Amino acid sequence: MKANYTLLYDEHCPLCAWYTGLFLKTGMLNEKGRKAYQTINSESYPNVDLELAKNKIACINQENGQVVYGIDSLLTILGQRFPLIQKIGSWKVVHFLLEILYNFISFNRKIFASTPKQEIECACEPSRSWTYRIAFVLIFSLLTHFIVTAYFHKNLSDYLIHSEVKDGYLLLAQLIVQFIAFKLFKQENAYDYLAHVCFVSFIGALGLAGGQIVLNLFSYFNQDTELLGTVFYGMVFMLMFFEHKRRVKNNKWTWKLSVTWILFRVVIYFFVFG
Repeated sequence: MKANYTLLYDEHCPLCAWYTGLFLKTGMLNEKGRKAYQTINSESYPNVDLELAKNKIACINQENGQVVYGIDSLLTILGQRFPLIQKIGSWKVVHFLLEILYNFISFNRKIFASTPKQEIECACEPSRSWTYRIAFVLIFSLLTHFIVTAYFHKNLSDYLIHSEVKDGYLLLAQLIVQFIAFKLFKQENAYDYLAHVCFVSFIGALGLAGGQIVLNLFSYFNQDTELLGTVFYGMVFMLMFFEHKRRVKNNKWTWKLSVTWILFRVVIYFFVFG
């Protein structure tokens, strides 16, 4: 590994801190091979496009000053240890797909891991990209829809009023209700808030998927799982509430949004379960 590369990363992004830290631990970067974006300035890195570096991690070659961004940064670092990865990643089709995946994660990174909002002058906030944000909401809404609908019909079908209830419709209704509440409470940045609501639902879906694995194990050993299916759902409901509450607090939005979130869930389930 050549010790002449420096990565500029968002120190308030747990994902960014994790994978750049992994580069340090594995020796693909030396101990001074990464710097927090929040601690640098244009004078110390004149060749870096600081606006672009907010969205795509910058990799600086300290010997010649060359800078690459985003997926090219990762391929450059990985290529020092695994040349084949860099070679495959440079193929046009593969690079195109990797670029899309990287952008999808980067532009939504503040949603994946919500941390307390930083009120600092040099915040490393990604630019708004409606393309990747809409893609985020659609993808995770669909995943939530399929996982939760399957769980409903496998474990809660005896309690459903209508056998064709689909969680995707419930999530869409919640997004609309929470958007209206967001505006009524005169909050700022619905662009982020609705994505958080969507991702909280996906976290709940993952919880149900994990619960389904446990239920399958119990069934394998001929244990009755009827009550457990309901218990798991209740536990996931509470997990989602507290996660929504945490994200609202981190972004300094009003606590009233958590009230409307749980009120919607309670009211709508009168029309779902009987």
